[in-house]
Amino acid sequence: MIGKTNAIQSAGVELSIVVSVTTGSTVTATKGAKTVTGTAASGSCTLIVPEAGTWSVTATLSGQTSNTKAVNVVDSYSVALSYSYASTTLNNNDWDVISEVSNNGHGANYWAIGDRKAVTLDGTVGNFTFSSVGTYAFIIGFDHNSSYEGTNRIHFQLAKTALSGGSDVCFTDGQYGSSVSSTGYFNMNSTNTNVGGWSSSQMRSLLGTSLSSYSGKLIGALPSALRSVLKSVTKYTDNEGNSSTSAANVTATTDYLFLLAEYEVFGNISQANTNESAKQAQYAYYSAGNSKIKYKHTDTETAAIWWLRSPLASYSTYFVNVRTSENVSGYTAKYSYGVAPGFCV
Repeated sequence: MIGKTNAIQSAGVELSIVVSVTTGSTVTATKGAKTVTGTAASGSCTLIVPEAGTWSVTATLSGQTSNTKAVNVVDSYSVALSYSYASTTLNNNDWDVISEVSNNGHGANYWAIGDRKAVTLDGTVGNFTFSSVGTYAFIIGFDHNSSYEGTNRIHFQLAKTALSGGSDVCFTDGQYGSSVSSTGYFNMNSTNTNVGGWSSSQMRSLLGTSLSSYSGKLIGALPSALRSVLKSVTKYTDNEGNSSTSAANVTATTDYLFLLAEYEVFGNISQANTNESAKQAQYAYYSAGNSKIKYKHTDTETAAIWWLRSPLASYSTYFVNVRTSENVSGYTAKYSYGVAPGFCV
């Protein structure tokens, strides 16, 4: 909470920011090139600032950094700061703590690429029902491609079967490997077309594009604690399709759950519109050489083909996917294959 006192700036009256924070903390207020510091005693620190304006206030203690408060000083103000005290074991943290660390841009200071956090999926997604399916999300990037996709984001992908070891899985429905002319299945479209690309695809709709209306969508099957801290991410993809490979086809969508693109997984493009790479980056998880093979979440002994969001450049009916051989390929949009979505916190 920030509360204003009645002190008015005038001759002989000092401007101060009173900070409530853990005793021993080093408190810093900055405004442009000006910096004022102090040390908290008895849970409080008073900083005398030389001028009015917006000051950025933060604190450090024993290697921990607090949240940051922006204080617009015209009188004198009080401000409270706190530490998240996040665990360096990702799975020991609640999603709101992970979100706070991410908001402060400190994710990579606590955790590593590949670290895992338990997620239980529960609910109906199209024609498939998740009945308390326990799985693990894993980190694939910190502030990935941030100049295009947004800063202070930890990028995750679903899913793994165990906190350590286990299998990499994708979600598959009862029509896996079949051509399906209906909505609600894990096919890219219910007709054999990639016209409109990722933006207009049935798959994007099935994952969900809203945090307020998600009945029957995969967003709705996520735990509410995770759903409440999802961050939107700007993804660039060929959203024209139809065998056209113009650079102008690569446009932005705002997503909460998304399929990965060919370049994001492989670091090169052999099947999609090569212009996608101009606004994409390979995820650190995959550039580190981790396996691209995924197994059915219902049968972890059986490798599965999993969809990518990129339309195939040379056909108007195909999207790109990852084969069980770990190679990139493509197939007609009506086929139900595996889904391994990403998200940001």
